[in-house]
Amino acid sequence: MTTPVSVARRLLMLPLLCAAVVETACGDRKPDPATIRPADETPMASHPNVLFEVFGEREDPRMIPLAAIENGKLRRLTLSGPHWKAFDRAYDRSGSIYTLYQDGRVAGTATVKQGMWEKASAPLYSLPNCQLLLPLSAVTLDSHVKAGITVEFLATGTALPSAVNPRPSLVTQDDAVKKAREIGLRVGTDAGIPRARLDSLDYHGLAVNTGATAEPTLIASFIDPSADDGSRAGKSAYVFAIADKIGGEYTTSFVKTVDGSAAHAEYRRYVDHLDIDGDGVDEIFLEGWRTGGDSYPIIVKYVGGRWTEIFRGTPDWCLDQRIETSNPFVHPGD
Repeated sequence: MTTPVSVARRLLMLPLLCAAVVETACGDRKPDPATIRPADETPMASHPNVLFEVFGEREDPRMIPLAAIENGKLRRLTLSGPHWKAFDRAYDRSGSIYTLYQDGRVAGTATVKQGMWEKASAPLYSLPNCQLLLPLSAVTLDSHVKAGITVEFLATGTALPSAVNPRPSLVTQDDAVKKAREIGLRVGTDAGIPRARLDSLDYHGLAVNTGATAEPTLIASFIDPSADDGSRAGKSAYVFAIADKIGGEYTTSFVKTVDGSAAHAEYRRYVDHLDIDGDGVDEIFLEGWRTGGDSYPIIVKYVGGRWTEIFRGTPDWCLDQRIETSNPFVHPGD
């Protein structure tokens, strides 16, 4: 059975796979990004703390930058070609140690073993017809990190003091999964998806202690097993819901549903939670993707009883287009 985690893993590794196929497979780009300086280039002189994602196989994980953290707020990393090379030298230098996070707390450390362009003649990966790539580094995890065959962590160079003391769980996972399912089913039926159709979808539910309220945040997803097969034909059904306990009852605080053509369907997957700004309430990290398309990171913050998107990354690891044109994935609140 295909799970959302396996969906995300294939999408995250897609750029690496593209490098091995014919040159037209990932598009035909012919700009010269090295000569272009973005108007909104991120200032890096102060060496700001950077949020990364660590993913891949346990024995050979990779680390990729997501955003800069400035005064507790996320800022998109927008750099020219030479400055991305400087970024790699500064942040992906062999021996650099990063703090890992999982489930809102410190999970160990990762040490860089090779930067993207550390071996000038052999970058860690390449894409057809692409001159400027998002830097990727190879890392090793310390021996105390608890991980399975594949890994998925958030990481920063400067440790976040808000991710030290875990909050006690106030509900068992069994009860959380059951309650989250009830909420997800209600969201799905309210969206017009027949109960029989919902029962045919893969269900995943969990409780996470975000600090948004005194009780855990519940997350439910019902996903079509074919959502990751790259097909744009036919119909798709999907439910993703986050709920928090307000006024004695669990109320939905974020909803994403699909009921119709798979060609334009968008999906969300829960990744992790972490308090970035130190206000005592964790932000939630999601992964978004479109049918047959690349994935992209999304970060939501609890504001006024709702989880509101505050950051959305790009699905494209080739930066040529990102520099040449405005990014269609920039959220108005960025």
